[in-house]
Amino acid sequence: MKQTVRFLIPLALGVGLTLFPATAQTDPASDPERGTEPAQAPTEPADQDHEPVYTLPTVTVTGEFEAATQSPVVPVSTPYGTQFNVVTEEQIKQQGSLDFLDTLRNVPGVMFSKHNMIGTNTSTSLYIRGRGYNHPSLETTTYFDGVPRNGLIYGQSMADSLPVFATGNLEVYKYPQPSRFGTGYALVNVVPKYMTEDGWEFRIGSSGGSFQTIAENAAFGFKSGPIDLYAAQSWISTDGHTDHSDAYQQNYYLNLGLTANEHWAMRFLANYVDAKTSQPREIGKNPKDVLQRYDTNTVFATTTVNHNYDKAYGFIKFYYNNTNFFIRHESNSYYDWSKQPLTATGIKAKETLTLWKGNELVTGIDLDRTQTTNEDHNTKSPTVISLFPDMHLLSPYAAMSQYFGKPEGFHVIPSAGLRGYLHDVWESKVAPQGGLVLGWANTDLNFNYAFGVVYPAPAVIQTWVNNNPEYAVEDLKTSKPEVVHHFEVGLTHTWPKLFTMGFSCFYDDGRDRIVSGGGTGGVPGNAASVDYFRISGLELSGSVNPLKDLELFAGGTFLRITAKGKEDVEVNQMFYTPDFSMSAGFKWTWFNHFHLSGDYQHLGGLYAGSLMPDASFSSKPSEATKLDDINLVNLRFSYTFAYERWHIAEAEAFIVVNNVLNQTYTYYLNNEMPGITFMIGANIGFH
Repeated sequence: MKQTVRFLIPLALGVGLTLFPATAQTDPASDPERGTEPAQAPTEPADQDHEPVYTLPTVTVTGEFEAATQSPVVPVSTPYGTQFNVVTEEQIKQQGSLDFLDTLRNVPGVMFSKHNMIGTNTSTSLYIRGRGYNHPSLETTTYFDGVPRNGLIYGQSMADSLPVFATGNLEVYKYPQPSRFGTGYALVNVVPKYMTEDGWEFRIGSSGGSFQTIAENAAFGFKSGPIDLYAAQSWISTDGHTDHSDAYQQNYYLNLGLTANEHWAMRFLANYVDAKTSQPREIGKNPKDVLQRYDTNTVFATTTVNHNYDKAYGFIKFYYNNTNFFIRHESNSYYDWSKQPLTATGIKAKETLTLWKGNELVTGIDLDRTQTTNEDHNTKSPTVISLFPDMHLLSPYAAMSQYFGKPEGFHVIPSAGLRGYLHDVWESKVAPQGGLVLGWANTDLNFNYAFGVVYPAPAVIQTWVNNNPEYAVEDLKTSKPEVVHHFEVGLTHTWPKLFTMGFSCFYDDGRDRIVSGGGTGGVPGNAASVDYFRISGLELSGSVNPLKDLELFAGGTFLRITAKGKEDVEVNQMFYTPDFSMSAGFKWTWFNHFHLSGDYQHLGGLYAGSLMPDASFSSKPSEATKLDDINLVNLRFSYTFAYERWHIAEAEAFIVVNNVLNQTYTYYLNNEMPGITFMIGANIGFH
């Protein structure tokens, strides 16, 4: 009974939050087609290097401010029986999000943990459907422009290196999809901004608020014939809500496009980010303790050659990612520090073909190389430099789907795919996938199976490498990748211009959990052959437009866990895996100038963990680590106008109020997050 009540209270609050503005009047002068069209199942997959073909608003910068309609809770379907969520640039603005993790707060099944108002510390911070807490691990990864931009040694999201003000939208993949991305259980891909329409624009924005938090950004873009350019800069900083919780991020971004003809084009992207996040002092700790600070600076670049023909389109992409991650003031000393120089380079190629009517064939190959080092500088002991082997992963893949029937009537889309993982350090694997879509008009029933592969993060062999400098790389093949069999059934229904709803149930059967260690006793490997972890869940989502200028959305995820460790201990709970989570929100416009948006998040049955958890499930979370349920309400109000005489496309003044209920909550024991906070600012766009 208590469990039921605990679920019903936040559910009622979420429904109430979304419904309270439902008496609003509509503006007859506004565009009746804008803001009401729900996402539709595509006839071919979307790709970050090709114009999306699923029904989704433009996610890149254009000559006009555009109101995006894709709800973050409602998934986008693919012809492979799979789905993913999209967080648009407009949604990010309406949330008032200042850092990467906060942009994901309204995606069902996704949660994050933080100490600070903005910025993140080391270790895990991003969790998707119960995955992401195993540390070190590469089970949930982050991409930028379709290539890796995450912690290569420990697997952390490296959120401080991902700039919000260079983000066009976010694609959130919540389970393995071998035809769309490679290793890992789940993925968040940042789709960067660029110009798509002829003309020019200049944007500036600034805001300030609680705890001396400030943000500013400026951008200039133009497109003329075959050339387009978009350049942006941003700065965010805060003094923090408690002792030693300050943080900042500065970002410089350039995206240049060159079109040779109607079939061929090239794009060059470069991004530099420098960030710092301090570790807050725990409640009750000695004020004389020296606290850690985390510095991140990264140079990132991609070069992409695209082509587009009637029966074929694709790309080849080269990427370079050089990141230096520092931990300052380690071991309670101002003079101790560590450094992780990380370099990732690679090539990705993909081709999508239409061989005959209703057919789609996707084929591609990825080649990724990582070079990683860990340096520990300690005044009381010698410096230790851990030299990990260079790692190469060659991953060819292919998938095909076939559409039978009619979109307005009965239709069937069977599909199958296969991806290979040829690794020169860890064991190689092959990952199949299969899907089936059964539909009638705007209703689709999706079935999919996928085999997920999670390779060990280099940190699992750090101690062993240090104690065995003459090791042979072949010895590391005894560490198997972690694998998971993912099954999912989903139902989606759309009533055009009124509502979209979704339902899915999923089941993960995971094996060969990766554990770190080894010392001098042998290569670290997997927990045990009998170890397993099983995650089952139910996810609901919906978006409705009861009035022309009003959208309501809500989504929730139920999770159930069963896992067994090497001591034959069975557990039914993992850290940072809520029993139930939900998000809800609304977007409301009246008189074409006033905009009010809000959202609500609930996390229940949540246990906090440590920086280095036991990956073998040898013990279950203690009740002492259980956190109070989290219920957060956030609001944003803005007024917009245009002044053509001064070339102002849209000017906006806004106020953001987060944690409206002033709730005391925490993601880590003895580290309270801020109560109610305010941000006031303005944005101006010229064209």
